Amino acid sequence: MDSNQWKVPEQGALIALCGLDGSGKTTQSALLEQHLATKRTVYRTRPVTAHFRDDPTLNAFLNRELSNTDMADVVPELVLFSAMDRLRHMRTAILPWLREGAVVISDRYVYSSYAWMVARGIPDLDWVVLLNRYLPEPQLTVYLDIPAEVAVDRIRSRGDRPRWEEVDHERMSRVRDIFLGQEWGISANYHVLDGQQPVHELAERISRLADDALHQRYSS
Repeated sequence: MDSNQWKVPEQGALIALCGLDGSGKTTQSALLEQHLATKRTVYRTRPVTAHFRDDPTLNAFLNRELSNTDMADVVPELVLFSAMDRLRHMRTAILPWLREGAVVISDRYVYSSYAWMVARGIPDLDWVVLLNRYLPEPQLTVYLDIPAEVAVDRIRSRGDRPRWEEVDHERMSRVRDIFLGQEWGISANYHVLDGQQPVHELAERISRLADDALHQRYSS
């Protein structure tokens, strides 16, 4: 397979916002879209589709309804399923917009898979990275950092009930550590911001980072 077909086309740009649920990704993605849409065509998306989210085996795993043996058996299957879902979304949704010259803002990206899969017990991060190797590196990735307990408080405050691993602060803290450590490989395009800043102050910082990334992208 020609890996070049998966690169971000020169006329487009990819921006990813990552973080724990409750970190403000969706709010900041929307505010960044408003900022950039005055200058460019912008497409905002969330990469993991309902095919993966609604899978009965996945939900049984996340709800801890499986025995330890069954959980160990299905984890590699779920890693493969997640990788397929992300690649398909990239091919059918993100890349077509990039080829049209749009700036694509992704609410979550493959780094979320890396962090959560390792925290869920996958010992071989290299294998997970290999499966996702055709997904291109964004021109800008922003990780919104908040402690696990803050994430759960925010989830409750918006009227949602914490579920799955959101009730496990130790595992969520492990996910946070993986995001901060970039265990899949350090990138200069990856920025960690304090997600507890006031919303509009955080939006201004993200907008400046995006403006700088796009200036570098289109002036080079």
